[in-house]
Amino acid sequence: MEIHARTTKWSKGVKEMEVLSLQEKEIVCNKVAKQLFIICTTISTLILIAITFGMLESPELLEYMTHTADLVNRGSRSAHLQSPHASSGLTSVFSILPLLAVMLIPTIAVFFGIKKPLLRWETKKLLDNVSLTDANDLLTQIIWEFTPNEYNSNEAFTKDIVGYIEDNRESWVPNRIAVKASRLNIVYEAFITGVEQLRNNETVLDMSTLDEECRIDGVFQTDIKAHLMADNGKYFTNVELLRKIHNQLVFKDLGGNEFLEGLEYVDADGSTPVYRLMTGS
Repeated sequence: MEIHARTTKWSKGVKEMEVLSLQEKEIVCNKVAKQLFIICTTISTLILIAITFGMLESPELLEYMTHTADLVNRGSRSAHLQSPHASSGLTSVFSILPLLAVMLIPTIAVFFGIKKPLLRWETKKLLDNVSLTDANDLLTQIIWEFTPNEYNSNEAFTKDIVGYIEDNRESWVPNRIAVKASRLNIVYEAFITGVEQLRNNETVLDMSTLDEECRIDGVFQTDIKAHLMADNGKYFTNVELLRKIHNQLVFKDLGGNEFLEGLEYVDADGSTPVYRLMTGS
């Protein structure tokens, strides 16, 4: 089975994998495929060993296996010689069906019984590792340009992100938890004409940057802090966080730095984490 097709099929119905990117899903599926191969091979080997010991302990089983082997050999010779007696070939096939059932049924049952638990376990391990290594950096894998278009729904925003550039199709995971906090502060640099351009949830970090002598070409270059609250009161997903940041910047002059480069953890204001929005041209 082609890897993308297998990934799509295996991840279907595994809710935990919905927060993974396509590349991460492939990593998980590859690991589970190798584990399943080892487990199923081990089970088949143990069954063969059990049958071998059974033949030594049970004359009836030994006689059955010997008879089955003879039928298979005769069937093979008949096929090789193109014998008109097809019944011997059919007889040999039916004679080994019980043996195949003994070997395949437990193996198949184990395969389908543990596949989803293994997928969930590997997904959890991957997410735990990601949360440990990338705790201070967010949204660094997404390519996006901040525009004057405001978004009211996560679905419409996701559609435009995925359609913006091909790389986003694999790296954009909208429903993954970005920050486990009910509220956070985003700090970003902008050029404003005055406090009238601030939204209700925004403040200027250093009011002295709005002194008249700091005005250049009619605008002030300053750092703005925006306070964001999670819709569910528990955490921000990638799509909610980036959509709210995008809407925050609508009609703001970023000085030509309209492209997202990610969020960098700065500090905590009490229990509220503070991130700096990194942008570039």
